Amino acid sequence: MPEYVEQNGQLGTIVSWRVPKEVPIQSLRDALRTAGLDEALAGDMEPRNALRRALRDMKEGRVIRKLRQDGDCLYFQFTREFLDEREIRYAKEAELCLHEPTGVVDCTEAEIEQTATKLLAEHIAKRLTSDLTRLVQRLYEARGADLIPIRPQGGAYFVPEMHADLVRSTKVLLDAIGGKLHPWAVRLGCGDTAASVADVMAEYLTELITDFRVSCEDVDGGSRKDVQLRRQERIGELRQKLELYKSLLGAFAEKIGGEIDKADEDLLKKLATGHKWDTITL
Repeated sequence: MPEYVEQNGQLGTIVSWRVPKEVPIQSLRDALRTAGLDEALAGDMEPRNALRRALRDMKEGRVIRKLRQDGDCLYFQFTREFLDEREIRYAKEAELCLHEPTGVVDCTEAEIEQTATKLLAEHIAKRLTSDLTRLVQRLYEARGADLIPIRPQGGAYFVPEMHADLVRSTKVLLDAIGGKLHPWAVRLGCGDTAASVADVMAEYLTELITDFRVSCEDVDGGSRKDVQLRRQERIGELRQKLELYKSLLGAFAEKIGGEIDKADEDLLKKLATGHKWDTITL
């Protein structure tokens, strides 16, 4: 059993979290620094993405569709939707252009241009619930830590004890932006706890192996060398995860190791001959 379990009997932590509806980007970066995390994870929003959010805010009573991409310029058409007697009619209202490198908006209607420019700037300056949830997930990806789902619908995750420091940093971050982390310690000696952890870990690693196989379906000896190399590197990453979590997997460790070996063998066959993959089950 690894040292981190021997010291305190804790296998890890189950976490779920709540994030606010929106947070100013500078407040988010300040909170990341306070938590000892990389503020670069709260990167700048591309004007294209901010404009799409702005356009969603402007949809009432109109239809907005992308027209074309012309070099650095992205064009949208605004079409007014209205009820004329007993019919719904449509009339072109304006054409809007976004210059992507600068974020400058130009429109054939001044009022629409002003509103779109204002909303675009507002969206660049804040992050919404979905952004914040994805940020929390990226924190773990950046550290090579796993958020292991304990239910198919997501929303609650098991974090092995070796990443306890990241759980604590996540709590500091969420507290600073008005969110909340809900942690539950998972310890040895609590009924079937170890067996439940092993089962969840095995399901998680099996899913990673299945995803890997899917990513290799179109890979063979004729694929680009960088593509082949990435697949081989992924096998190495799966082996590292197995070694890291072997003590938590219990009796599943040998079976997961065999599945990784089989995936590696099948990859080598595909690179040499283009053979199809076999389906795996846990």
